[in-house]
Amino acid sequence: MTPSNELRKFTNRINLSMGDIIIDSHGHTGILMERRRHIDMVDDDIFVWSIRWNSTVLQENPHDVPASSVLEEEGLKLSIVVGLYEWHSVSGETFDLEI
Repeated sequence: MTPSNELRKFTNRINLSMGDIIIDSHGHTGILMERRRHIDMVDDDIFVWSIRWNSTVLQENPHDVPASSVLEEEGLKLSIVVGLYEWHSVSGETFDLEI
C-alpha cells in the first residue's frame, strides 16, 4: 500500500460534524461551525469548515492566534491524523492511530 493510500485509510475514519471540537498544537480550542461545498476545477468538489476559535485566545495574547478560521476538510483530517489537531466529535468519537 502506498503512503498516500495508507493516510487515506486513516482520514476516511474521521467523520467531522458541526459542533466538533478541535485543539491545535498550541492548545487553542475551536468549534466546527459550518461545512461549505466549493467546486474546484482540479478535485471536483472540496469542502471547507468555518472554525470559531475560543475568544480567550485573543484576550491572552493577540499575536498568538490560530492560523485560519476556515480549513479545508481533507487537510484538517490529515492534520488530525498526523497530530497537529486533537479532535473531539459531538458523537463522542476521537481519533487514535491504530496501525
